[in-house]
Amino acid sequence: MSRYWILGCLLIASQGWAKGLSPYLPLQISPEIESQIEKVMALTPGAPLTKPYKAADVMRRNKLIASRFPELHRSVDAYLARFKDTLALTHVSASVSAGEDESSPIPNQRGIKRNSSYQVSASGVAFISPYAYVAGGAVYADGEDAVLYNTHVAFGYEYAQIEAGYREHWFSPMQDSALLSSTNAKPSVSVTLSNATPITDWDIRYEVFYAKLDDTIGISQQGELFNGEPNLLGLHLSISPVEAWTIGYSRTLKYAGANNNLSIGDAFQDLFSPSGEDNTPSLNPQALASDQKTAISSKINLPFAFPVSVYGELAFDHAPEVNEQETDDKALAFGVYFPMVTNDISLRYEFTRLDELFYQSGFYTAGYTNEGQALGHWAGDLFPLQEQVQKTTHSLNMNWRFASDQVIDVTLRTADGDSNSNAQQAFKELTVRYSYATQYGFWGLDLDVGEDRFGEQFKRVSAFYRW
Repeated sequence: MSRYWILGCLLIASQGWAKGLSPYLPLQISPEIESQIEKVMALTPGAPLTKPYKAADVMRRNKLIASRFPELHRSVDAYLARFKDTLALTHVSASVSAGEDESSPIPNQRGIKRNSSYQVSASGVAFISPYAYVAGGAVYADGEDAVLYNTHVAFGYEYAQIEAGYREHWFSPMQDSALLSSTNAKPSVSVTLSNATPITDWDIRYEVFYAKLDDTIGISQQGELFNGEPNLLGLHLSISPVEAWTIGYSRTLKYAGANNNLSIGDAFQDLFSPSGEDNTPSLNPQALASDQKTAISSKINLPFAFPVSVYGELAFDHAPEVNEQETDDKALAFGVYFPMVTNDISLRYEFTRLDELFYQSGFYTAGYTNEGQALGHWAGDLFPLQEQVQKTTHSLNMNWRFASDQVIDVTLRTADGDSNSNAQQAFKELTVRYSYATQYGFWGLDLDVGEDRFGEQFKRVSAFYRW
């Protein structure tokens, strides 16, 4: 009897993949395998412009590189095997850290601070049927509350997958951060509808979500300030008109949260509109609170003898009184990625420019944040909202496998304001990670050093284990 039960469970998991109902791969939590997956995504056509990646999508793409890049294919395929079990532990990590008392947040790490002395995380997935699964994940750092990520119930099929829970949304082809929605802030509970399998040969993808943000202070409504829990709506559409090129359209709408009655129906109407009357308190003090942003993104993968991926996005903050009178409400990001400089080395460079008013809001005194952390780019945490300066960031990353079981990953980040900035210098950060692979997982060391915009140095050394 037990043999039949085991066989049935295996069939459930395999059918779930076959139907396209797919769990999600790690996002800013397991860098060793994520760097390998990014190579697969850059070496295959019709790449998605959002994250986290669906395991089923990466499996399909990984098959395409089997003959040209067999070693990369085997590495990713071995990792994906853990997601095929009916009940599986998919990630475990632990780290201990020592350094100077620097309480600033680590970029893209869900609000976790640099002064945390230890951190643990784990995640797993359980298939209930071919059309439903449960996923769970959490990260805990000392001095912080446990943060749930990739924790949700999912049901549906390949063209309509619904998730309810703490499912993250990264709306951008960028790797170092995203303009509209990233992992920089703590995840919020949400409901998401998307497709696991691209639609038609044009690789059409869609994603729509509704999230409830945490309590915030200073929501302007009808001339008064209130506290409340704002809502966040998100929309993403993408299409690949030719095999190597994907173009996408994304929208987010942060709305309500105070003493108003903006319905979710009205909010969705604003979400599908390029601008709305609900985010202009200076023009209409009786308007209902909302903060709208739009981004156009694009990615081109050129799988030549020397492969290269070129990508970027242009974003706008939709406030009519700003759009008509100013030009300081935009953001621009650009990146280039060489996944195979050699079989063992990859290089990536990214640039971002944030205009003065892009993350500001007439209704939300905390701006485009959740629990004080920028919902989009990490540079939003470096500049107080009252410091209205144009911000530019640069990010350079090298990943080098210098031995069959050892990897060095180096990232250099800088962020600076224009001549109106209150700071005396640019923010600078250098992160060096050494990873040693064993049959039981990765062991390694992390070094994070730098200076903030006022010349204060920070240093942090971590030892970690990841599986």
